[in-house]
Amino acid sequence: MTALSAQAQAADTRTLDFYVPRQSVDGALLDLALQARVSLGGSLSACAGTSPALHGRMSLGTALTRILAGSGCRHIIRADGAVIISRTPSRPPSILAPPSPREPAPRPAPTEDVAQVSEVVVTAPRRPELIQDSSSAMTAVASERIGRSGVTGMQGLDSLVSGMTVTNLGPGRNKILLRGISDGVFTGLTQSTVGLYLDLTPVTYSAPDPDLKLIDIDRVEVLRGPQGTLYGTGPIGGVVRIVTRAPEFGQEDLSVALTRSHTSGGGANSDYSLIANLPLAGDRAAIRAAIYGETYSGYINDVELKLRRVNDGTRRGGRVSAALEIAPGWTARAGVVHQSIVTEDTHYVYRGLGPLRRANLVREPHQNRFDQASLMLEGRGAWGNMNASLAVVEHGFKSRYDASSALRRFGSPWRIGALDENKDIHLIVGEANFASPDVGRWRWLAGGLVSSSTTRTNPILSALRPAPLTVYSEARRDSLDEAAVYGEASLDLTQKLTLTAGVRYYALDYETTSEVRQGSRRRAFDGSGASSGLTPKIALAWQPSERLNLSAQISQGHRAGGFNTAGVIGQDFSGMADSPAREYQPDSLWNLEFGAKYRSPDGRARVRAAVYAARWRDVQSDQFLPSGLAYVVNVGDGADLGFEIEANWKPTETLELFANGLVADPRITDPSDQFDSRRDAGLPGVPKASANLGFTWRRPLGDRLQLLADGGLSYVGSSRLTFDGRQQNRMGDYGTGRFALGVEASPWVATLFVDNLFDTEANTFAYSDPFRLPDAQAVTPLRPRTIGVTLRWTPQ
Repeated sequence: MTALSAQAQAADTRTLDFYVPRQSVDGALLDLALQARVSLGGSLSACAGTSPALHGRMSLGTALTRILAGSGCRHIIRADGAVIISRTPSRPPSILAPPSPREPAPRPAPTEDVAQVSEVVVTAPRRPELIQDSSSAMTAVASERIGRSGVTGMQGLDSLVSGMTVTNLGPGRNKILLRGISDGVFTGLTQSTVGLYLDLTPVTYSAPDPDLKLIDIDRVEVLRGPQGTLYGTGPIGGVVRIVTRAPEFGQEDLSVALTRSHTSGGGANSDYSLIANLPLAGDRAAIRAAIYGETYSGYINDVELKLRRVNDGTRRGGRVSAALEIAPGWTARAGVVHQSIVTEDTHYVYRGLGPLRRANLVREPHQNRFDQASLMLEGRGAWGNMNASLAVVEHGFKSRYDASSALRRFGSPWRIGALDENKDIHLIVGEANFASPDVGRWRWLAGGLVSSSTTRTNPILSALRPAPLTVYSEARRDSLDEAAVYGEASLDLTQKLTLTAGVRYYALDYETTSEVRQGSRRRAFDGSGASSGLTPKIALAWQPSERLNLSAQISQGHRAGGFNTAGVIGQDFSGMADSPAREYQPDSLWNLEFGAKYRSPDGRARVRAAVYAARWRDVQSDQFLPSGLAYVVNVGDGADLGFEIEANWKPTETLELFANGLVADPRITDPSDQFDSRRDAGLPGVPKASANLGFTWRRPLGDRLQLLADGGLSYVGSSRLTFDGRQQNRMGDYGTGRFALGVEASPWVATLFVDNLFDTEANTFAYSDPFRLPDAQAVTPLRPRTIGVTLRWTPQ
């Protein structure tokens, strides 16, 4: 028996707890795949009839056999655990023997079924779906591919997802953008255009990506375009959802991993993790935990401070979750998450000082702390699915910038100064939704949400020598309360044509208080506002065959307005010249797209493509005043026209190829009089073209060994830092790659990898700090070539 077939046998015989209500066969297969954490391939739509209800502990193979009985389909469990569904071939009647009264056992699936492409089941649309059958422009990246690609956070995931951009300001400080929908590269007061979710909980509002480590997860789901109907105000560019791995009943698991690597021109890096799953109370409860620690060496040298490798850092954290089956089909979960990031300095350099060198007067450390506690309740039955969640999020971060060049603008005679930005976010959010059973022509879901957030921002500008002295400070408090109800319904107009319509009604109340101090002078502000409205969505999907899915969709997203309070005392808020408007306006985005999803006749290739057009009114953007302090301005109206494609091909059982790309034209179409933006400059920070290629390969060597190889190439097109399109702020236009080679001898896996394969030198982000932005001399290089080894132990 080969190593591959041994794995397949283990996946087929391992027993799990299943609860699958009576429903259509394809719906039952989706539920089963979610509970078993396996991907699906082949043709689910070919399976006819209704599945019986399943409840109890059984092997995956047994569960599949029961669901598919009488459906006209059969299954095969591939070596990697993927389940391939295909039609049962008809048998010609025998002339030598009378027909048997018993149903014959299905023939074994042909070997070509094993090489079919499979995909994970997603739940971002609030009900289980396969991407191939969905009308949404969606990508799901399974944990196995994330791990093989060496990806540990959002930066790196962008090489696996079409049209995803992550700025390179530093760990815990980056901004996520999708499809070129960019309101600028800076993070401040505006709500993020991309909503980041951890399971059912939003973890960002007006904050950077907390850079949660992608450890012990099931998958990452990416929804493109405005998601106002199901995800509320804010995510006008899309949603990125991290789905963690749930505790498993009746299953003991343990996994340990250790990585050591070295960065050229830097030093040693380390990464360790431990994951454990422990069943409790028989098969009705379980607890799951993951802990990790990471240190990464610096590679930037500061010639002014005479320090080497100034930008080293750490990331440490963990997650604990518990699950309890309170009744058949009902599961309760509780969990806590903690992570902290500390970087000793930023990682930009300045032109003219030589490679990986800069000359700052002050170090620029950053600290990022993230904590979450959550409760979830899930129910499944013939009546449908219900999910409810309650979560509390605490997110705090501190950053220091060299503000020496800005002191004189505040009337200070001193030479060396720093701006310390402190921000603490407290969020409590509760949501519940109900989805109808997948039976008949109608399917619908409905839900509601309430949330309350408080954000405290405290920037302090100080002269550091000869003695620390506060030059300027602000104590600002923002509160936002939201309530919403939403619904979505789908109707099969014909067997091949489905209409989906959804709408969300939201009501927001927000309030801002601020006190600015500059020497002995003070300025206070207290303002409030409210907004409400509807965010609609309409989609039409046509599936002329089981291999082709065509769709059209139009949707809208919205972001709330707010108030500007920062600035030197004496500054007016007229919105003219270099003065900010006291109140910035809401913005909204409409998106129209046409999509196509195709599966080849042999099932070995899948392609998803979409062309889209977006119209963006009153674009909000975080910018900086001449003093270097942050404010928000409506820069004008914008638009984006683009084409994206994703494909994977499995030419053999052991090799799979991946490719994705984006060509877009994001731009300002009608500049605002309040801001210096240019029509032809493009939206900041997003390239007009990007592409990625990747592969994964497995080859059995005898009964117990496998040879493993994975790699990828990425190209990021050019972009600019600002809306004015200054050539000096040009960045991007580079290629990079990764390669890994390993061997698996269960329970051990050893992998040798090379990141930044070609040791590419490029400007990934042309930004240093808000005070030297006009200089346009900053260059943020890629981490130099890093070579390392990962050792993983996972007993069966």
